Amino acid sequence: MTYSLRLAALLLASSAALSPFAVSAQPARALPDPATFDYRDLQNELRNKMDGSYTVAVTGDLLFQEPAGKRIGAAIRSVLKGADTTIGNLEVYLVDRQSWAGSHGYRNNWAPKEVAADLADLGFDLVAPGEADGGPDEQIETMKYLDAVGIKRPGYGPNLSIARQPAFQELPQGRVAMVAAFPFGPVGTDPIARNKVGNDFGEEAGLNPLRLTQWLTVTQAQFDQLKAIRDSILARREEADVARPAPLPKDRPGRLNLFGKNYMVAEKPGEFRYEMDETDRQSQVLAVRNAKEYADFVVFTTHIHENRYAYQAYSQDHFPPDYVRTLARELIDNGADMFLGSGNHTMQGIEIYKGRPIFYNPGNFAVQRFGSDDSPPNPEGLTNIEANELREDWLQQYINLVAYVAQAKYDKGRLAEIRIYPVDLGVDHAKVPWSRSSIPQTPSPELANRILRELQTYSEPFGTKIEIAGGIGIIRIPPETHQPITPAVKRGR
Repeated sequence: MTYSLRLAALLLASSAALSPFAVSAQPARALPDPATFDYRDLQNELRNKMDGSYTVAVTGDLLFQEPAGKRIGAAIRSVLKGADTTIGNLEVYLVDRQSWAGSHGYRNNWAPKEVAADLADLGFDLVAPGEADGGPDEQIETMKYLDAVGIKRPGYGPNLSIARQPAFQELPQGRVAMVAAFPFGPVGTDPIARNKVGNDFGEEAGLNPLRLTQWLTVTQAQFDQLKAIRDSILARREEADVARPAPLPKDRPGRLNLFGKNYMVAEKPGEFRYEMDETDRQSQVLAVRNAKEYADFVVFTTHIHENRYAYQAYSQDHFPPDYVRTLARELIDNGADMFLGSGNHTMQGIEIYKGRPIFYNPGNFAVQRFGSDDSPPNPEGLTNIEANELREDWLQQYINLVAYVAQAKYDKGRLAEIRIYPVDLGVDHAKVPWSRSSIPQTPSPELANRILRELQTYSEPFGTKIEIAGGIGIIRIPPETHQPITPAVKRGR
């Protein structure tokens, strides 16, 4: 060691010894004893903690392609604007039509940026991302316009962690959180958000996914036939000109994969069963529980297009598929105070589980399908709207043009009552021209009662009783309906 280095070391040691601020070794921090630690009670943490009276209004799909708020029925507007929290599923992306040049163009679910202010004026606070056909550019553009008017939209992000985060609303009664997810299986095609994995995979923008595996039911005799067909084909894998045989499938009892299609044995053929990806299912449970530990009231919403039957028109079902009811109940047991479905373009029923509402689908709140701005020349000489009347006929039937807005009223953290307001989007084509179609209106007394009676039918399998009075539906919540939830985890003592 050189002389200068030895001198520097000596001076440093001397100053440390003489300093009144010399640091001594700190004792190790003692951790709490898990056997005696006072853990928080999860049932108490996950309850509805909102103070006083609190009201939530919910709708189904918002497929507006032009602002229409000023022409929506006054009674419906009053319900939306009068709630503390108003929620819907925004199934369009918002762009500036004069300057937009995004990677995906307009496609069929575009809307002008002015729709954001229109929704805010109607009272919407939280919206889900739905199934808008845009990519990352369109999604980011949409969030920019929603942010500018104070509307929050969870369920989409630059990576998976952010896509699963809740959006929050601050109120005097407490903090509201909403988690949004999107099922991916035979229907979902939008980009799935991904986190960075080492140096192999970068993060990707997209939606919070709930991946599904679809199974089609067949009888035992049909199953045996399908298996015989598959096995006879796979028997050729040992032929001499096969460079490398395909691996043999690993079947579960009563289940069969036939070259990409899944079949399972059941009493009746032609029904769909769905299995949730276990990682995605648990991720939704944890997202809800995490949201509730930060908030006082949590809504979970998801966009559901899956049918129950193979012989049923696409996305036209008045009852939810099997996995949705399972998921809704599990999420409520882990802190969700409300479950809201959308996607299927028809009304579905309402269930009350342990005093918490499950709105399987309120139906279309708006379903405007104008197409692009212009009508290019075509052999038939039709405008876009004229051409779409036939192509979009599946969205112009009676079942697509009736819906409801639900108003859930809470008192001191308990659901007291749900009021159901029927919606008419233009059932009578002779009286409602294209320029006024899909603008929500209060139905005639006769149509209102018909809509409510149908909702009674769709809700009956869940044991829900809906009274009809004065053109609205009422669900009363007796005190004994409220039951403690059972979170999926137990901690400590």
